[in-house]
This record gives sequence, structure tokens and C-alpha cells, in this order.
Amino acid sequence: MFLVVLSGILFLAGFELFPTNFSTLPAELYNIPYRLRDFEWRHRNKYTNKVTRTINSATITYARGYLDSLSSIDLWYDTGGGNIFTKSNFQKIQQIENDLSSVSTYQNNFCMTANTSLTCKSPRSIIRFFDGTYSSVNAIFNDPSFNNIPAVLYEAYTNTQTKLDFEYFLPKTFTITPTSASASYTRSLLLIGCSLSGTSKCSDDMEEYSKTFLSSEMKPKLESWRSSAPFDMYYYSRVLWASDTVEQAMKDMMLAIGSMLFIFCFILFHTRSAWVSCWSIMSIFTSFLGTNIIYRCIIGYQYFGFFHILSIFIILGIGADDLFVFYDTWRLSAFSSYPSLAHRVSDVYKKSALSMFITSLTTMIAFFASAISPLLATQSFGVFSGLLVAYNYISVIVFFPTVIVTYHLKFEKWTWPCFRKCPCCHNNEDLTSQESSEGIDNKAYTREKNDNSKESDIKTGKHYDSSPYTTKTPKTKTAAIINTPKYNDLEDIENTDIEDLKSQNDNTNKSEDCIKTRPTHQRHQKKMVIFFRDYYFKFITHKIIRWVLMPLFVGVVVFFAYQASRLEPDNDSCEKVIALQHIYSDDHMYSKASNKEQYGMLYSDSDNLVTIYIAFGLGLKDRSGCHFSAINCHGTQMYDTTFDPNPTANQLGLKNLCDTLYNLTSQQISDYRVKIDSTTGTPEIACFTKDLETFLAIPIQYWLYNGNNLNYTEDYGTYNDMIGEETGSYSNPLLTNSSVTYGNNIKYIGIEINTTINRFVTGYTEGIPLAEKWEAFVSAEMAKMPSGLKNGYQLVRSIWHWFYVQENYRTLRITGSEKLNTFGCHLMKIKKIYFKVHTLKNNAITGIAIGVSLAFPILTLSTLNVMIGFLATLSICCTTICVIGVIPLAGYKLGALVASTSPTQ
Repeated sequence: MFLVVLSGILFLAGFELFPTNFSTLPAELYNIPYRLRDFEWRHRNKYTNKVTRTINSATITYARGYLDSLSSIDLWYDTGGGNIFTKSNFQKIQQIENDLSSVSTYQNNFCMTANTSLTCKSPRSIIRFFDGTYSSVNAIFNDPSFNNIPAVLYEAYTNTQTKLDFEYFLPKTFTITPTSASASYTRSLLLIGCSLSGTSKCSDDMEEYSKTFLSSEMKPKLESWRSSAPFDMYYYSRVLWASDTVEQAMKDMMLAIGSMLFIFCFILFHTRSAWVSCWSIMSIFTSFLGTNIIYRCIIGYQYFGFFHILSIFIILGIGADDLFVFYDTWRLSAFSSYPSLAHRVSDVYKKSALSMFITSLTTMIAFFASAISPLLATQSFGVFSGLLVAYNYISVIVFFPTVIVTYHLKFEKWTWPCFRKCPCCHNNEDLTSQESSEGIDNKAYTREKNDNSKESDIKTGKHYDSSPYTTKTPKTKTAAIINTPKYNDLEDIENTDIEDLKSQNDNTNKSEDCIKTRPTHQRHQKKMVIFFRDYYFKFITHKIIRWVLMPLFVGVVVFFAYQASRLEPDNDSCEKVIALQHIYSDDHMYSKASNKEQYGMLYSDSDNLVTIYIAFGLGLKDRSGCHFSAINCHGTQMYDTTFDPNPTANQLGLKNLCDTLYNLTSQQISDYRVKIDSTTGTPEIACFTKDLETFLAIPIQYWLYNGNNLNYTEDYGTYNDMIGEETGSYSNPLLTNSSVTYGNNIKYIGIEINTTINRFVTGYTEGIPLAEKWEAFVSAEMAKMPSGLKNGYQLVRSIWHWFYVQENYRTLRITGSEKLNTFGCHLMKIKKIYFKVHTLKNNAITGIAIGVSLAFPILTLSTLNVMIGFLATLSICCTTICVIGVIPLAGYKLGALVASTSPTQ
């Protein structure tokens, strides 16, 4: 209760007790340089005295003139193999787009605007080729009634002025001729705009600003159209996805309540005690709260995400399992005699604590082993779950014995009123006759109305009888000791029927007045006991069958071992692995939209292709000031203090590098996957020295400002973001425009290289070698550079880093979850066979164990039997081989992640 109250106080005090974040799964690797380089380049302009260049008509100053791609809504129309290019479908698409675009809040506050009059842009849609938008190109594009669909689409596809725009709407499989047009699906984009300033400023805050509108106004309309459209309509917006994901996470957490209710009912069914059941659930619940206080307040973690939700369900199973271990050990102790209640509790404690300790230890090791991962999501989950198992174990061995003792002293003989029997006695002769007629030994017992064991008996050293099955003895001055037999071997208990134990003390004096009793249930053997004793054992020990089973099982293991040898890593694309929407099943609309975008469209946005930058003047982010679990701390921006592009030798060094890039051989272009401009046939490389032999002799501002005319040029659009300047005492204002300065210090320089590497289809097995090739190439070029340019490096926005994240998860999965989980589960089951009289069930624990290699010593230690340890380890290995062999046999590959991971870009 203290933990509940403490958690409540911290929560009410405003302390962030549960720092939940379900929109980001932190999987950052800072032990390789690519993520630090990425963030350094993203934040390269965060320095004082930065020169901001402004060009006439190049900057959109009116509200919402820029596209906010995260808030905009992708709309997909899928006929599932039919033809989407029909008149009725186009009319329905137009109706959907008009309905969504006509929302007043959208028009007034969120639509992307086309001009200073704040006129909303129409959705990006194939309908634009029919409504007159492109009529200036060709009059055929004015067909609002959709009467000439094939001709319009054919013109849009073949006309060079519209082809690029039109291909955005085409799937990879389509047919377009002058007389026919067909495709199974297409898409459109509802444009959300953002501004340079104000509430709709293009920043991370825009997501929060648009979330309420999209969730409350747009989503109901979208869902309405989904249910009524004649085709399968689905949509995707990053903002809506994030909102829905958090909502789904909350719903999943609520499922824990249902799981807790089920476990409560199961405990109640097993123990027949509301007292034990209620305190059992309280023990599990407080374990979670207590662990979180240690995790959050003492260790100081600042992240609680998707994986942590799983720990709620894990601890429900583990906690209930440990409780059953203790409770069943207590019940079995009723068949032994003890000098006092304290001796009985001590014996139960010793047996159950050891059993629970070994199973809890292996489970803790399973989770703590993942805590060494450099990925915060995996690391924090391992720490939290390991602590949770440890805390639960301590709770059970410290708290639960008091619950059991209180139950024994106060409630063990109490029954629910609805189950109490009215007659005060039963005719033993009738019962005997009934049992004898059924071939069952005529053995009955009476249960004492009240427990004669009191605290005074314990203190005075009187004998304590733990058995609830006692005889009615004559009253004497000397307390009689019930001769309940002692069992020193578990096998004795297994082979002794409970009714036989009852009958051994059944010396009831039938001449005495009876007390209230419950009639003995007819003697019966448990079905599982009968099965294993009378059927299974005889079957497997049969002199012929046992020799048949041995080669049969060896053959099965060999077969699955061969299948396991065929197991291949799933070369999932990096983006598929890290894409947030892939936390949903494949048939969810977010997954379908993502799969269509990534794999189904003829043309994808250029953002899908990887761009490589070679940067000079930048350092690596310094994260020494970041909290170890801070997911939004990218570190302090650092710059290369040795960077100096001014000497002539350095200028020539930069020019030589650019010349090398422009003159790559065809083999190098293929190896490095450099993209070729389809118009010029040259590599798509932006290197500022191409046409400037003495480029630094000309002021940067003069060049980018088009002779200080402040007019937009292609060079400005290409190089403005790749050259950073810093003002100082050396800067001079332009006489004709004091806002423009020249003679500034060059802070950084970048070279841009477009590639054909598609982030949506390139997996880590292909991506990592590409990253290593580029790293080797740039490192070799930097070694040739003069002093002042040697610290340049290559970088890519996100993708290089995520290739290594993907490989890390794959390694974790191979060495962790796929093999070790199997080991963990079976290891715990084997140990519980040894302690089977102490527990009701033995399959609640799952998790990561430390490896099959540790199975033998752990099992040998826990069973104190080398042969059992060896056979159990052999069984685990065979089971693991068979489980892994099923994966390729079923046609699957070994995926990259245990669960989907999706770091934010």
C-alpha cells in the first residue's frame, strides 16, 4: 500500500512517473559515427552570427505556403484487382476529395495555399487532369464529366509536360493506350500547409497543432467514406498515425485489466480463497509500481514505451506462477507433521523460495542480458523487466507468507455460505455402502470445525498438526499427536492418493455426537495421473516401441536441423523495418498504404532515394551532456576548428575532389550507385567548384545572389543550403544593400551526391556494404587533402545508421529471442518438473535467457543431478532446432526485429 500511496503522491505532485512515448521507438546507435554525423548536418546552421540569405520571390511569406508532409493525408483507392480508371470510380474519388476539401476548418486554418489571397490548393490527384488544371497544356485535359478517360490518361502519360506529374498516380502494373486504360489502384494527396512563422509554423510544433483537427474533424469523415466507398479506401498521415498509435497503446494497456481479472479468477478457482486471491493480485500490482519507482526515480530512466507495456502481461504470468509455487508447497505441507506452525512455514519457505529463486534468476538474467544492448528501447525494457521479476520475487517471499499464515489461522476453515451443508452429520454406513457398491474403498474422513492450533500452542511448544484431515479423538488432558506420516521423497507423495492419507487418520468414534462434516467425495484419480501412470509410461517403456521411438525422434531432429540450416535472414528494407506504421498488421490500412507507397507505385517521391553528403567544417555531436535515456537529446553542435578552405592548395584540393566525383568511371558509378541525370547523361552531383576555377576569389554572396541582384538562380537553389557563412569583424556590408555582407567566414561546405539507393527496398545486407564502400572512398580522398580539409566525412540522412540498427536487431534476434527464448521457456519448465509438487503450472514465464551454452550448468545446479541436467539440456537443444527449423519450412525468413522498430527520421 505504501508504494501505491507513494506513486499517487508523486503523480499528483506533477512528477512524470510514467514518461510514456509511443510515437518514437528509440533505437539509436551512437557507437558508430553515422547518427552523430546525421544530426550534425541537420543542425549545421545552429551557430551565432549566421548569414541568412534572402532572395527576391524565392521565399514564400504568405500563410501556409509550404507543404507539411507529416500532416498531409495520403488517400488510396484500391479495387483489389479491378479497374480504378472508370467513370463511376473517378466520380466517387472527386466526391470524396471535394467533401474533405470543403471542411471549413481545413480551408481557414490548414489547407496549403497557392497565393497571397490564401486560396487553397486542390488535392494532388489524377482528377486534376480532367478538371481543367492542365488545360493550358492541352485542351483534352478539360473533361469534367470523365467521358474520354483513355484519351486523357494517354495524353497525360505521353506528354512531356505532364508525364512526370502523372506518373505519381500510376501503380507499377497498368495499361494505358489511346482506347483503353486500367489499373487496380491509385492515390491522391490532401495538402496541409505550414508557414514560416505563426501557429502553423513549419516545425515539430505543427504536428501538435494539426493533430486535434485531423483526429476530431477529418478522421470521422475519412472513416465514413471508407465504409461507403465502392472500393477499398484507406489513408495515411503521420500525425494521424501517431495519434492512433498512442490511442491503441492505451487500449492495449487496458487489456492488462482483463488479464488481471482472468488471473484473479484463476487464483480464486485454484485456492478457493478470496483473501489469497485479492492479496495475490495486490502483490503483482505493487510489484509493477515498486519496480517503476526504482526504474524511474532511482536509476533515472526517462523512457517508457511499447516494450514496457509487454512487461505488464509478463509479470502477470510470472507473478501468478510464483504465487502458485508457494501456495502449492503450503498445501502439500499439510500431509506432514510439524512441531509448530512456525516450523511448517519455515519448511514451506525453504522449499518454495529455492524453486522460485532459480526460475526467477534465469528470467532476470534473460532480461538483464538485453540491458547491454546499445539500443535504448531494448536496453530499458530489459532493465525494467529484470527489475520487475526481482521485485516480484522479493514480494512473494516477504509478503505472501503473511497472507498464507493469516489465511490459515483465520479463513482456512471458513466456507462460502452458499456452499455450506445444512445437515449436521452424515451416515457413514450409507456412505460406506455407496462407495463399496462402486468398488471404492470405504474410507471417509471428518474435518475439524475449528482449528485447534493457536498462537499459545506455538509459544508453549505444543505439537502442531498441519493436516486439515484429522480424526475425532476422545478428550484427554494430554494432547494427542496425529500420526500423519512423514514423506521425505517427492515420489512418495506422487504415488500416494490423498484419500489414502485421509483414511490413515480416520479413527472416528462413531458413538460420539457428530460435528458438522462434509461428505467425502468419491475417490478418484486425476486423469493426468492415470494417463501418465497407466498409459504413457507403459507405452514409452515397451520393449519394442522404445527402440522405435529413439530413431524416429533422431530422424525428426535431423530433418529440422537441415531445415534450420536453410534459414536465411530476411533482407527487409531498412525503411520497412523502421517505418512506424509497421507496428500494425499487414491488413491494417496504415500498413497497406505504406506497402503501396513503398513497393506498389511506378513513381515514388525523390525522398525515397538516398542522397549522400560530403561535409567539411563540421565535427561530431557531443552527447556528453545528454541524459543516458533522453531520446530527444541530440547533443551539442560541434564544428571543425581546423577547417580552412582559403589557402590556394585547399581550394585546389576541393576542386580535385569534385573533379574526381564528376569523372567517376561507369564501373564506379555502378558500384557506388550514383544516379545519372536522364537529360544530360552525367552523374547527379552538386559540387560548387565545377564552373569556378577560383571560386573563393569571388565572394560567395555575389555568386549566389546573381551578381548581388538578389534574384533566384539554379545555383542558389542548389548550393544555398550547402554553404554556411559567419559574419564577424572581417565582414563588410554591400554599399547598395547593407543587409548583404561579403568577406564572411565560411563555416561549412557540403557536396551533394544523388544515388539510386532506394531506402524502401534496400535491406541492410545490401546497404551496409554500400555504406562501407562510400566510407572507404571518402576516407581515401580525405587522406589526399591538405591540412585544413582532412576532417571531412560522408553522411546520409538516417539510412546508413538504420542499416546498422537493423543488423543489430537481427543479431539480437538470432542470439537472443529465437534461440534463447526457447531455452528460457524450456529451462524453466525442466526445473519445475523437479519442483512440480510446489507449483500448479509451469508455462507462464517467457523471456530472454543467456544461451543454450549455459543450460547444462544451470540445470545441473538446480536439479543436483548431472544426468538430468545433461538430458534436459539435450532436450532443449533438440527443441530449439525443431522450432527454428519450422521457420524456413513454413516459407518464412528470419526477420530483422523481434517487434517492429521505427525510429523517427
